[in-house]
Amino acid sequence: MSEEIKITVVIDDEIQNTDKEAKKPKRILLTQDPFMTLLSVLQKNRLLVGSLCGGRGECGRCAVQFLDGAPMPSALERKHFSPEELRRGYRLACIARPRTDCVIRLLQNAEPKVPILTKTIPLSENIDLTGQEGKKTQNQTAGVTESERNLLRNASAVSNNKTHVTDYMIAVDLGTTTIAMQLVSMVSGEAVDTYCEHNPQRSYGADVLSRVQASCAGHREELQRLVCEALLRGLRRFLSCLAMRCEDVGTLRGICIAGNTTMEHLLLGYDVQSLGRSPFTPVEIGVQETTLASLFACLNQNASETERQIWEDEVLRCLPVYLTPGISAFVGGDVAAGLYAMRMLPGFGDTGGVRFLVDLGTNGEMAITDGKHMLATATAAGPAFEGGGENALIGTDRVALTASFLKRGILDETGLLAEPYFSEGVPVEPIRSHIAAGAAGSRMTAGQVLSGANMESGQGTSCRMKKEDIRALQMAKAAIRAGIEILWQEMGRPRVDMVYLAGGFGYQLDVEAAFAIGLLPVRLRGRVQAVGNTSLAGAYLLGRALWEGRIDRRALTETLSSGRMVESINLAKRKSFAALYLQYMNLEEN
Repeated sequence: MSEEIKITVVIDDEIQNTDKEAKKPKRILLTQDPFMTLLSVLQKNRLLVGSLCGGRGECGRCAVQFLDGAPMPSALERKHFSPEELRRGYRLACIARPRTDCVIRLLQNAEPKVPILTKTIPLSENIDLTGQEGKKTQNQTAGVTESERNLLRNASAVSNNKTHVTDYMIAVDLGTTTIAMQLVSMVSGEAVDTYCEHNPQRSYGADVLSRVQASCAGHREELQRLVCEALLRGLRRFLSCLAMRCEDVGTLRGICIAGNTTMEHLLLGYDVQSLGRSPFTPVEIGVQETTLASLFACLNQNASETERQIWEDEVLRCLPVYLTPGISAFVGGDVAAGLYAMRMLPGFGDTGGVRFLVDLGTNGEMAITDGKHMLATATAAGPAFEGGGENALIGTDRVALTASFLKRGILDETGLLAEPYFSEGVPVEPIRSHIAAGAAGSRMTAGQVLSGANMESGQGTSCRMKKEDIRALQMAKAAIRAGIEILWQEMGRPRVDMVYLAGGFGYQLDVEAAFAIGLLPVRLRGRVQAVGNTSLAGAYLLGRALWEGRIDRRALTETLSSGRMVESINLAKRKSFAALYLQYMNLEEN
């Protein structure tokens, strides 16, 4: 067995455990097998958030500086760092394997703050096509009933009288990128408190495939623990909120979690090997119920006062936890919850009409229904719609900028940048005001995000829209656009009455910019509505209905997964997908 080496970690930034009393950098001594990567030991000791690329040396978020004992740089590190940085000891922790005792300094910056959307817009609220609230949307008639006007506010109207004045439900949107939780009154349907954070599993990669690979590589328990700790942090906050409202824990009636199939499997500690290879078979996608004590059994029971309260309080221990059912390995419980919230599920409050639900993020999920039958699918969109990174541009900025570049002739329909921008990209201002705008519920358009003066001079800017950004957007939008087309064709090419854009991307999207680059087909113009976080809304509504016994669980599972009323489409097996994908790579209205 190899002799372990000693690694001294210097932590001297404001974010990570600085020894403030001594007013000097904090030093931590670790030991490591010399054949393991540095990233593995830093993650094990929770000193590094991790990488977004799954440790492939692509994102650069695990950069460290060797102050002593630096290993020779790899070819990939020579590409990532300048010669001067390499001489100063800069390396990637996911690649570096120090063979002798060394001293390192952590360089990882704080996670870029991206607004996490928790708002849901009732179907009666009119959304202008450019993303401005309060204006009437053309042709907005299908599926909007009087009962939908107060979809969340008056959910108690269908109660079976089990609900009391002080009852609450915790709704959770367990996303690949973010986690959003709300404490919701079961009488008014309104959130009394909210908790959000980035999904800590991102330390093992930004996408579900990276998480699956990490789980299969021996990190299954760690991935489960990370997300349970995040849920516990939200629960702590809500218990404090109840205490301030002079309510006891007995007023909590349940927790309902909506996530994609992989996220729910990782939460429950399932073996996800079957999700990482064909035919991509989930362990379980039906309605699942457990208890809070069972869910948190993976945590250290002596870790905190809140946990001790859970282990000792019989009401909390037995608190029911529901996981929303999925449709397939790729279309999960988050989409099903959104469909339920939008009353699109056949046999479960469907309001009729031909409607689309489109939820865009790291994964793109889509579903179309005619009121009797539903087709659903998903496609990998990558980081193009999420954004962030060194450019500090979120996905909707990129769509708006691309549309503006096309209009100004800076970019052609093939995605080619004109000179002098081809090599270095177009200087743009990072839209940091998006964070405040997102929190306030407003949106921005292409004209607002592009600074013409800075674009021409290149002065006062800290980022550029490069050809790589545009290419990533082209590939993501081509996959989404092809998926929309295939669903529409297989439904019989009907007239679509309404398209619901779900999630943070859809909420802040300039829809006219989406038409301009071909992300959405022009035949849908005038029939697009942003509806916010439908997964979170559906988690509450489904959780409440399950607790009250108003839903037949077997019937719901059968509807979603049998393939009769709700059919999951595998785009990879559709012969037309490749041709449509290439067709929609161009940036143009179609």
